[in-house]
Amino acid sequence: MVLETRDGPVARSGRGVSLGVLMLAVLIVAVASVWVGAWWARESLRAELTLRPPIVLFDMASAVHGSEGSELAAAVARAKEQARRLAEGGVLVLDAQAVIAASPDLYLVPRAIDEPGGGATR
Repeated sequence: MVLETRDGPVARSGRGVSLGVLMLAVLIVAVASVWVGAWWARESLRAELTLRPPIVLFDMASAVHGSEGSELAAAVARAKEQARRLAEGGVLVLDAQAVIAASPDLYLVPRAIDEPGGGATR
């Protein structure tokens, strides 16, 4: 292919790609790569989080605090029953006395069974 210009004929092979088209193609590939990478990271995080159970820090000492000597065994049994029900629901129940530091919203505040709404609450 021969193009006529003011300076004379210029030969072109016709196989060249314009810079604009090349830059557009590179931009499309880069955006697609970022999108796929972000999607993959999100899906792997989601899969990992589904394997982790929710955690509750249960303060057994507070649950039985104030119980008389004769009621202590019953108070411990009630507290263990609350922890067992949580565990059956898929919650990992840890003793709060063994935790050095944790977010306050992980702690389960025990209430006496005879209080309104009895049992432990978050």
